[in-house]
Amino acid sequence: MPRSVEDLLSRLTLEEKVAQLSGPGFPQLAPLFASPPADPGVSLVKGFQEIAPHGVGHLAMLGSFCPDLDALPSFFRSVQDAAMACGRFPIPALIHLEALNGLVHPGAPTYPTGIGQAATWNPALTARMASLTRERMRALGARFALSPVLDISRDPRWGRVHETYGEDPDLAASFGVAFVRGLQSDDLRQGVAACGKHFIGYAASQAGLNCGGVNLGPRVIREQYARPFEAAIREAGLATVMNSYAEIDGLPVAADPEKLGTLLRDELGFTGLVVSDYASLDHLTVLFHLAPNLKEAGRIALGAGIDVEFPEFRAFADLAELVREGALDESVVDRSARRVLELKERLGLLDHLLTPATPVPALHAGTAPKAEVELDLSRAMAAQAVVLLQNDGVLPLHPAPGRVAVIGELAAQVRVHYGAYSGVAAHESSISGFEVSFEGGGLDNVHGLRLIPTPGFPHRFEELARELEPHAVGVSDALGELLEDPALLVRAPFGGPEAATPDDLARAADAAAGSDVAIVVVGERTGWVGDVTAGEQVDRQDLRLPGDQEALVEAVAATGTPTVVVVISGRPLLLDRVTGYANAVLWAPLLGPAAGPVLADALLGRTAPAGRLPVSFPSSIGQLPVFHGSRAGSGYDTPGGAEVTYVDGPARPLFPFGHGLTYTHFTYGDARSAAREVTAGGDIEVSVDITNSGDQDADEVVQLYARDVLASTVRPVRQLLAFTRVHIPAGATKRVRLTAPVNALALIDPRGLLVVEPGEVDLMIGASSSDIRARTTLTITGDVTGVPRDGRFLGSANASSL
Repeated sequence: MPRSVEDLLSRLTLEEKVAQLSGPGFPQLAPLFASPPADPGVSLVKGFQEIAPHGVGHLAMLGSFCPDLDALPSFFRSVQDAAMACGRFPIPALIHLEALNGLVHPGAPTYPTGIGQAATWNPALTARMASLTRERMRALGARFALSPVLDISRDPRWGRVHETYGEDPDLAASFGVAFVRGLQSDDLRQGVAACGKHFIGYAASQAGLNCGGVNLGPRVIREQYARPFEAAIREAGLATVMNSYAEIDGLPVAADPEKLGTLLRDELGFTGLVVSDYASLDHLTVLFHLAPNLKEAGRIALGAGIDVEFPEFRAFADLAELVREGALDESVVDRSARRVLELKERLGLLDHLLTPATPVPALHAGTAPKAEVELDLSRAMAAQAVVLLQNDGVLPLHPAPGRVAVIGELAAQVRVHYGAYSGVAAHESSISGFEVSFEGGGLDNVHGLRLIPTPGFPHRFEELARELEPHAVGVSDALGELLEDPALLVRAPFGGPEAATPDDLARAADAAAGSDVAIVVVGERTGWVGDVTAGEQVDRQDLRLPGDQEALVEAVAATGTPTVVVVISGRPLLLDRVTGYANAVLWAPLLGPAAGPVLADALLGRTAPAGRLPVSFPSSIGQLPVFHGSRAGSGYDTPGGAEVTYVDGPARPLFPFGHGLTYTHFTYGDARSAAREVTAGGDIEVSVDITNSGDQDADEVVQLYARDVLASTVRPVRQLLAFTRVHIPAGATKRVRLTAPVNALALIDPRGLLVVEPGEVDLMIGASSSDIRARTTLTITGDVTGVPRDGRFLGSANASSL
């Protein structure tokens, strides 16, 4: 019996080591799970022995073979038993699933998507969500989640913005750390391995196109785009990383040893497993023309630092042959196989092999959390994610608001509130038609898998969502349940993401004209198939509301009836015209099943919206990319405060990062710094008194920003250092303390070293990046100091109210 991972590795044949680097894929597995069986005489064990005679390292897309959530544990158990029986050593396979906003499987509880989580500015909620997801996945027997998404998203044309935590490295880092800690727990034996993706720069693609090239220099990559990954690695022990599809400066990340080795491992301190995004090794041949065939693509990728190929053996299928031919050193295979086995050992999956008299591990541990607990958390997260963008006083609606017209097709729908990585979207994909083209890029949803349009699917998708999420209700139904006199609710489901007819606009205007207030619900649909305008490989040139929804808002507002607009989207849209027509605008960032009731509560003042923008909303497409932390000399802000404009319009965004209103007013006192001087390795501590001077209890999101007055390289005009969400009753004052490590101000100096430089730092406390209420300064003293490998880089977790 082997006594260690190294001992086990030494006993494996070359073929068995290669087997740990991937597994059989959908085409090989489908006949084993066919109903009726493709071959009734072949057992599952025998089937696995035929397709994977040397063992199984990983299994992908298994959930698609068992859509019944309740049957999933027994299904996974039978698959795992077969996988362990097909090699000489009973090594369990790692079964991976998606879990960005809860387990992605039909019927599993869903939470707000990544951008919605970030809009709460409350990472503790994400940590709790990830913890519940961990319990559910362990009960299923799945110990590997391809989440979270740690990409910095600054171009809303890109269709996957909703999966990210937004534009700011420190905000994304805070949520990434919270997610990884919740999912993995303090002891990975009790946890689920998280996967930070997509390393690196994926969301910064040229022209906002998915998988496009990335034009980023090494300094901005290291200081900003790597920051969420580094935080998750150093502060939460991130177990795995997935490569980006993109190429940077002529090298795809999957083939770049500098990105996957020097940057990821040597500089960021990562010691775990690197897995490929689905079919990204195929891209080295058919997309990037870097390799003449898959065999060579596998050699390049393994050497560059890709340890595991997902979703199945394709480029890695010839690794053993490459070793025998002398084209690949076996030690490179050993390196990756060792990392796979080390992860399985950390998860407790090898105890029966490495410890005498230890039984085969119970891969299904514990029980899933109660559904009502998950639903309660989902609703709490959604309630904190609603962002009030604009309000002239029309909100909150009076307790007896009179006749209320609820206008727009989306007002009655529930499906529109879900992102692409959700159970409802996954189910839509599973029942849709596909057309596979290997010439286009292999078996993936990025280049080689084309969706066959199916007539009538938009309506069927709404039915499916209601079947899977029977507790979900639309905005109009939720309002009808809360109004004192439901008879005063006028439903006008006219106008939506598709083109509206003149009659639709006229009927919507008529409904508004006869009402005391009009609520227009607009937005875009996000997903994989059907009439979606956002999602993976669903990028847009035009960020205006699809269809004739702008005309719908204009027609309603033209009646003179006070108009409230609810915008449902997972990314910034161009709302300059909408805000010109509307009295109030709410943003609902893909809130999930609780969206309807949560929005109704906010509209009626039962709750006070206090979400904040994790992304800037542009005022024109020509501003892109527009984000708050541009370097001095670029972007819309200058250190001196001078106004920057275009000759034909403003350079400032319509709504800046961190923006969000509520139903009260907060007054900030003076900023107090605990010390006037600090040194590298120490902490920056600032406090401020905040008073709720209104008549409604509400939350305030207090944000601390910093700017180097002078540095050896050009620095951002502001950097988010810390933040906290604090509840302040009407008339009350709270002292809020914000703490951040000095190391958060580290920069790459002209020598290429990560250092903290001495000098003066401006500190700014505000309600948004553009609404600064208090200022102070401090001085970093001492000589230039290199940042230690274990130095802290986050401050948000140390914020508190007194």
